[in-house]
Amino acid sequence: MDLNLEIITPEKIIYSNDVGLVQLPGINGSFTVLKNHAPIVSNLEKGTIRVIGKNGKEHFFECTSGIFECRNNKATIIMDAIIKK
Repeated sequence: MDLNLEIITPEKIIYSNDVGLVQLPGINGSFTVLKNHAPIVSNLEKGTIRVIGKNGKEHFFECTSGIFECRNNKATIIMDAIIKK
């Protein structure tokens, strides 16, 4: 099973796809999540989210703050607002 990522705001799902990795601006510093990562829940702070898709293409999103959860290769970012770069 691949790592599936969803980025969600109250208005809509911004991104939903299988990814190779996701780098996030955690409140204790930046961190990276790959396939088969241990379960994790983290608050996010203002910064850039970097996503590398299964095809190797990079996507960047600017976030204000939010929550990240990952378990069983299902990663979810929930935010008030997000801007795709």
